[in-house]
Amino acid sequence: MNIGAEAPIDQVAVRANEDVEGENPPNEEVRPRNEDAPAPAPEEEDGSQENQRPENENAAPEEDDGNEENHQPQNEDAAPAAEEDDANEENQQQRPVPPPVDRSIDLTNQERQWARTIKAAIESCPDLDKLSDFEYCQLAIIDQGNVGAAVDRAVSLQGFRQEYDIPNTLEDALVALRNHVLLMPQLFLFFDYNHSSGGYTLIEDMRGCDLQILRTEKGWKTHVAGLYYMLHAMGPDFHSIRTGITYVFECDRFSLASNLDFKITKKVCTDVFCVYPFTTHKLNFFHTGLFANMLISSCRTVLPKSIASKFHVGCVFPDGRLSQFYNTPDPQTAMERTIGNMQKSVRRRYAMQAAFQVDCTNHM
Repeated sequence: MNIGAEAPIDQVAVRANEDVEGENPPNEEVRPRNEDAPAPAPEEEDGSQENQRPENENAAPEEDDGNEENHQPQNEDAAPAAEEDDANEENQQQRPVPPPVDRSIDLTNQERQWARTIKAAIESCPDLDKLSDFEYCQLAIIDQGNVGAAVDRAVSLQGFRQEYDIPNTLEDALVALRNHVLLMPQLFLFFDYNHSSGGYTLIEDMRGCDLQILRTEKGWKTHVAGLYYMLHAMGPDFHSIRTGITYVFECDRFSLASNLDFKITKKVCTDVFCVYPFTTHKLNFFHTGLFANMLISSCRTVLPKSIASKFHVGCVFPDGRLSQFYNTPDPQTAMERTIGNMQKSVRRRYAMQAAFQVDCTNHM
């Protein structure tokens, strides 16, 4: 049995308490560090120096008229030096500061070559839509250079987007993610980047899963579109894609009749999880009894081996249900924080897609 530490609570939970407004981006290192730093105000200092100089010039004749000529050359020499210092300081402030290198989008030489080969293969198929260079690299990382598997996945993804009418745009992603969370507002407890794993973590309360909603056509399409864009949000850079996603499920008071349907679970896996290029870091199931352990373990039979091997059942959080920990300061605020974190991450994903070029050494 795994005690508490199996959950990514060490990092994600701390951020849940700190980022009440959901303002902090998942990866702050991609931003220049000096964006929010207050700029110095040399104008006020220069103004004070200019005001002081006339006082010195007027004061010298009053104190010693005979020494006025001796004092003037010294002041003339000092003034240009002060002006030169001010000019140097102003130039340093105006000089652009290069942004830090974003290592989260680094590629190995092998991955880059795989991506080029996959790109050539997909773009040689007249019936396939062209993808972004970022997406070619994502296929290369997940399929490890298997060109045939990558092409098949691209075919399946294109058919999936056509079937569910998913335009694959940022504007649609922002709306779909919000609708996805609002569809079952008690399901999602938290979403954020987890520094301890190096990937993204999604925490769900299985008691909030409403099968009646998923059995309707509108609810099902809303759920599937949200899953697609949520996977986008959990892979905004190559480092996160390599690391994989950590799923955490609260299973206390989980009901088989209300919260689990094998048919729906299998369809989600075949339509979404078996098609989308991603990997799983870990799946942790908390507060599961003996029956739930057996039930969840049986779900492995409909999942790819790469996912089924990551299951960890019987995890325990000693302080109670995870919802008590993550729904802070209240469930509504926590839900908006989750939506905000998803939307910020998916914005980063589409920015990467637009800017990244596989043949460019300077990616961004």
